[in-house]
Amino acid sequence: MPGFRKLKTQQEAFWRDEYQVSEEDLDLITGLILDEGTPQSLDVLTSAVILHHFHQEQEEVLRQAEKGVIYRPADEYRVGDELVFSALDFAVGEVVGVREGDNPRYEPFNVVRVDFGGEEREFASGFGHVHPLNRPVEELISGTGEEMDEAELLRLFEHYVACALEPALEENKDFMRFGDSWFLSALLPEIHVGHLNLAEAIIYEAGEPVRAEEMVEDLELEGGSVDAQIFALNRALGEDERFDDVSLDDAPAWYLRALEPEAIYERPRVHEVGYGAEGGEYVGLTMLDMIEEIGDELDDVETIILEEVSDIHFEVVFPHLQAGTMPATRQFMRHLPSDTGHHFSVTFVDGSTKEHMKVWVVPEEGYVCGLGDWYAQMGMCVGGRVTVSALEDPLTFKISVTPQRGRGSNWVRSVSVDNERLVLQMQRANIAVDCDPNMMVNIPNPQEIVRLMERTAESDPPLGSLVRTAIRELVKLSSRGVVHAKAIYSVVNLLRRTGAVPIFSELTRNACFDPVGEGFWAYDSELEGEVYSDPEEMRERPLSKQEDVLRDQVVQYLGR
Repeated sequence: MPGFRKLKTQQEAFWRDEYQVSEEDLDLITGLILDEGTPQSLDVLTSAVILHHFHQEQEEVLRQAEKGVIYRPADEYRVGDELVFSALDFAVGEVVGVREGDNPRYEPFNVVRVDFGGEEREFASGFGHVHPLNRPVEELISGTGEEMDEAELLRLFEHYVACALEPALEENKDFMRFGDSWFLSALLPEIHVGHLNLAEAIIYEAGEPVRAEEMVEDLELEGGSVDAQIFALNRALGEDERFDDVSLDDAPAWYLRALEPEAIYERPRVHEVGYGAEGGEYVGLTMLDMIEEIGDELDDVETIILEEVSDIHFEVVFPHLQAGTMPATRQFMRHLPSDTGHHFSVTFVDGSTKEHMKVWVVPEEGYVCGLGDWYAQMGMCVGGRVTVSALEDPLTFKISVTPQRGRGSNWVRSVSVDNERLVLQMQRANIAVDCDPNMMVNIPNPQEIVRLMERTAESDPPLGSLVRTAIRELVKLSSRGVVHAKAIYSVVNLLRRTGAVPIFSELTRNACFDPVGEGFWAYDSELEGEVYSDPEEMRERPLSKQEDVLRDQVVQYLGR
């Protein structure tokens, strides 16, 4: 005898292989939307379809059960009884014979012979032992038993139905979609270009994102319920390139692309990455502090374990200064929602003026953009130290710098381009903010550096070549003939966007570079091409001609 039978709608094979969206399903969805009067999510529609089919099959089973008695092995039957067999797709048969069963393992029972329209089969009767069909009749009819309730039904099969239902709704002109919600086309008011132009003006005047709910009254839409008007407006705004949904939740909040920084949609050329940390690079132990002080997003690797801090520090390099951006490191991103989409806005508050400004986080690109005006107001320069602090208000941060003491003209490193070559020299310049003296570079003509970076990206030289170019220019300005690692990093970023870790690794593993203490390095051209192969050699530097080389522990850049 077959075991307990599940309904077809309780079986994966039906939903996976047999189910197709029918007109009846679409009528069901139409009625659901009409009854609710609001847009419905695909999840809600999927659940309605599954439960409709399930309940429909249960009702069909009940109708079949009314044709006779539901067969259970424990019950007694007589000739002439009509039985309905739940395990045989509710087939109906007539008892045409009864005999005694013969099995010494069990107490006495009978065997009934049942005629299914010409085919006869035998079944146990009065068999009170454990058997899959000795359940309450209600369970045999419903097909549920204790194995699967409606919630489990939806959990197991909603994926198959959603995959079939979504394209069917897309192809049907009677339904309209926005996001994950569906509504009926016939219930939507018309949104024309005049409405969209007025929406643009409303957002522009507000100067901040505006939800459709806040605009519908001013737009004076005709026809449809308020929910239909909001749905139609959201859909129309989403199809117009002027508008951008910047919400961090399911309710759209619309802003104007014209008011957003270009760096949201197109990575600035100066941010075209040449080299970033991959993890596993060897660097001197003291260099880890420098990497943290610099705060470059290109030095983030997944294996590093960072402590959660409320203050994020970074030192400005030319690509960030030129593009009006700052690093969106993992330390910074910890203060923000984890699922944030392509871009979203946060509020920065100037630490001195208390002025509020809207900036934009672009997690995929690893930066925050929209700081160009603030950099200009602060008189920011390469090497400037910036602190960003999380405030109690969500998505709000304080950004601050320390003014340079004793403002006035000072001798500083300045950069220019001569015959497509980077040139450093000492010049007088006014520096407005506190800087790391090793990182600081004055840039009188930023555009010629932008063009130089573009040419460098096109030629794509190896990192070692860029490091040597930086050292040659920096050593000219040093009375000791040595250069600081952070200065090398800063200058290389005038040639190609590069993280600190790859540069520091280049210094650590090449014998032609020698650490001489306090972050400074000497260069010996005679050792060009000689590479240390393991951490011990990198630490001991056996080829060094420096008598007082600082012995620094060499560590793998994987974490602390």
